[in-house]
Amino acid sequence: MFFPYNTDAPLYYRPIVTILMIAVNFFAFFCELADPEFVVTFFALKVGDGLNPIQWLTCNFLHADIFHLVGNMISFWAFGLVVEGKLGLFKTLGVYLGIGTIYGAIVQILMLGGDEGICLGASAIVFGMMAMCIIWAPENSMECVLFIRITPIFFEVRIKILVCIFLVMQIIFLVLNGGRLSSEFLHVVGAVTGFIVGIWLLKSGQVDCENWDIFSIWSGRHEMTEIERIKHDANTPKAKQKKIEQSKKRQNLLLEEIRIAINDNNPIPAFVIVQKMIKEFPNAVIPESDLLSLIQILIKGKLWSEAIVMIREYLSRFTSKSLPIRLNLARIFIEIDKPHSAKKTLSKIDPNDLDSSQYKVLQSLKELAQKKALFLEQQGIYEVVEEV
Repeated sequence: MFFPYNTDAPLYYRPIVTILMIAVNFFAFFCELADPEFVVTFFALKVGDGLNPIQWLTCNFLHADIFHLVGNMISFWAFGLVVEGKLGLFKTLGVYLGIGTIYGAIVQILMLGGDEGICLGASAIVFGMMAMCIIWAPENSMECVLFIRITPIFFEVRIKILVCIFLVMQIIFLVLNGGRLSSEFLHVVGAVTGFIVGIWLLKSGQVDCENWDIFSIWSGRHEMTEIERIKHDANTPKAKQKKIEQSKKRQNLLLEEIRIAINDNNPIPAFVIVQKMIKEFPNAVIPESDLLSLIQILIKGKLWSEAIVMIREYLSRFTSKSLPIRLNLARIFIEIDKPHSAKKTLSKIDPNDLDSSQYKVLQSLKELAQKKALFLEQQGIYEVVEEV
């Protein structure tokens, strides 16, 4: 007799569900012994006799005899170690019950209108877990013992080799019997279900195979250095999406800090955070309302240099309030003795776009800029005209 009993695959959780499910299977078997007709009639998976969803699950805990039970539980222990060792308690319980239920549904649906019969046993779940193991840990080994008479022979075999042997045998026998309902048919259905579930859990990031899963091996990632792997992982669609989500989260956090500073009338902290945000995220757009509020409190605090920086940021991104913003900018330039920069700013305003009050402000600022320019020239002071 041949038994796999342990593995060298990295395991992160104790086999609590594996032990629990083995105990439940033995308990169900003893219930069968007490009243086999009742248990099999109501809880085994009946095929060719309609649909019974309860049986999709319950059939996985019933067995034909003690040898059927023990054989399944030994295999379940070996492959359950790998699955639960990587998934943990609750996910493994979901996998066990999920594979069993899906398999039961598939078989009962496929056999609608066929010959009547019953199916029972945890074999489909075992083969489902085998399929998951070959996806997650193909190069790891399974420790096995082979009894020749009463002499045990211990050896190791790669999981991919062991599982392939089991699966190929089932497929060969299934083909030989014409694809009819049989234990091999049930095993193959369980394995296909396990492949699908295993790939989904791996690709959704719910299991860590440390780059030794079958896809990492095919792509050569298991042979990469740590630096190469980090670079490779950073370019995967999942990593890029995660980076985008982290970037949005960071931007939202900075925006919240900006708004708090503005509401507390703290222009300098708000200005510093805006500069940080622009530096970290050059393509990020600070909402127009926030930018206008910041410009307003900077002007109110007579923080002219900072106000000019924020006005330039506003004019590079928005247009709805550009006319009053340019008027304010011209006023600031006059205030800091840069009348020619003020005149250049005012020259970009089309008087036809202004209402009567704005037009008066425009004319007033032009006169102030001209007077300030003449005054500075008389003092021998010249300015470097700023571009806006």
